[in-house]
Amino acid sequence: MTQVIDAYATPFYKNIIDAPPSMVRKLWKKGKITIIDVRTPEEYEDHHIPGAILAPLDYLEYLIELFENKEVAVVCEHGNRARYATYGMPHLYKNKAYYMIGGMALWMAMGYEVDSGMDENGILWQRILEKKFQ
Repeated sequence: MTQVIDAYATPFYKNIIDAPPSMVRKLWKKGKITIIDVRTPEEYEDHHIPGAILAPLDYLEYLIELFENKEVAVVCEHGNRARYATYGMPHLYKNKAYYMIGGMALWMAMGYEVDSGMDENGILWQRILEKKFQ
């Protein structure tokens, strides 16, 4: 009998879960999570998960209002920045935070949905920062 591990949670951060793109996609399709993309605006514009909200890693701590009361999946290009954004900043997440293993590269390799271009979710972070620092 083969055992399939869908997700992994560390005993140190019970609200942070490592999840493959298939699990993130399943939760996203059911409307159970918000996808937070921590890449740069240029990367987001080139390709992103439809409906993902851009919150560049350098500004993530100033953008908590985008996700503070939501369950989120944190995504970057290959998984390194997303891992830092979850495990390196666990204080940002009041609810569950899913670290998406493999990032956009694995998401796309699996043939999942991708949009390109800048949209409202891609510039929302700039508006929030403008209001905060006026």
